[in-house]
Amino acid sequence: MTLGQELGAYSQAISRDRWRLYKVEERPRVINLGATAVGTGVNAPLKYIFKVIEILKNLTKIGLTRSDYLMDATQNADVFVEYLGLLKALAVNLSKIANDLRLLSSGPNTSLNEINMLAIQAGSSIIPGKVNPVIPELINPIAFQVMANDFAITLAAQVGQLELNAF
Repeated sequence: MTLGQELGAYSQAISRDRWRLYKVEERPRVINLGATAVGTGVNAPLKYIFKVIEILKNLTKIGLTRSDYLMDATQNADVFVEYLGLLKALAVNLSKIANDLRLLSSGPNTSLNEINMLAIQAGSSIIPGKVNPVIPELINPIAFQVMANDFAITLAAQVGQLELNAF
């Protein structure tokens, strides 16, 4: 296997993740504004609801739209579970790539040393020439946080405790 083939496989994984996220990016934009306390919308005039949504769209520059069935949008959080699940898949792929790059760049005198990473941070005073893989090392805690958020959102959605301020 060549390095080009390995990098090509990484590219395919990231492209797949981008496509998945693109396919679902509209779903979190469907909001239940005007559903009132439980989703019936009984106390919110339609004119007010659509005006507020239009103002929010202009302020946020996000293509928000009103849910067709407010009770569903109020009661169920599966849209967020799905979206975070896809972000988790991306995080897993990025973590895998970072770990592979860290291993491939290990060296220079021992281990694989198949690629040379840009020296962003000084290495070690006792290991001359060592280059710390700081970017791959940074990816893992970020990926772990995304994975933990996915789990927390899954549990919260399961028991109906998901609130947007948790993000």
